[in-house]
Amino acid sequence: MPIQCLSLFVRDSSLDNETLNLIPGLPSKPPMKGDKINFLRTGDYLPSIELMPLVTSAMDDLEEHKRHFSKIGVFSFLATLLRPKSRGTVRLGSSSPHDRPKVDFGFMAHAEDWVTARKAIRLAFKLGSAMKAQGFPLMRVLTAASPESDDEIDRLIRHRARTTYHYSNTCRMAPEFDSQAPGVVDECLRVHGIPNLRVCDASVFPQIIATHLMAPVVMVAEKCADMIKATREKEA
Repeated sequence: MPIQCLSLFVRDSSLDNETLNLIPGLPSKPPMKGDKINFLRTGDYLPSIELMPLVTSAMDDLEEHKRHFSKIGVFSFLATLLRPKSRGTVRLGSSSPHDRPKVDFGFMAHAEDWVTARKAIRLAFKLGSAMKAQGFPLMRVLTAASPESDDEIDRLIRHRARTTYHYSNTCRMAPEFDSQAPGVVDECLRVHGIPNLRVCDASVFPQIIATHLMAPVVMVAEKCADMIKATREKEA
C-alpha cells in the first residue's frame, strides 16, 4: 500500500497571479514585536494551499477509478484548500438523539475560495509540467482541463471537489453570542449553559487551522485532561 510521505504547503498570497512564481521580497514570518512594518495580516503568513503528491488517482469515486485508472500507473496532486472562507452548518435532524444531524458542508460558497482553488490547480499543473521536463516518466495529463481557462478549471472543481475528511470548527471556542459565529464552548472547553460537559476534539478550534488535525487534537486532549484534573483537585 503506497503511503503519502510529503505534502507541499503554500501561501497563495506569495504566488504571482499570472506566473505562479514566488513573489520576491515578501517576509516568510510574522514581524517581531517592535517591527515598524507589517507587510501582511497575521493570517496571511499561514499556508492556504496544500498539494499532496499521491501515486493514485486521488478521487473518491471508486467505480470511476476502476473504469479509467485501475490498470495504469497514476501520479496525481490532490489540491486542497487549507483555510476556506466558505462555511457550512450542522443542525439537529429531529428531537431524537439517535437520528443523524443535518449537515451542509457549504463547499465553495465563498467567491474567494474559487480564486484560491484555481491557483492551487494551476500550481499543480505547473509542478507536473516541471517534473515531466526534468525526466519524470509522466506520459500524459489525464485531467480534462486547460490550466489557461477559468471555465474549464471551474468545471473540474465542480466535478472533482471532495472532502479530505478533516472536519472541524462545529463546536467552536468563542463567546456564546459571538458576532462572527455563535460559540459552543468556552476557553476551558465547557459547553455554554450545560454544567460538567466539555467537548474535546477538532470541533472546538475557533478558526480552521492550516494543517492536518491529528497533532493539534492530541494537544487539545492533553490540555483538556489537565483542566479536568485541576478542577477535580480544586473541588476535593
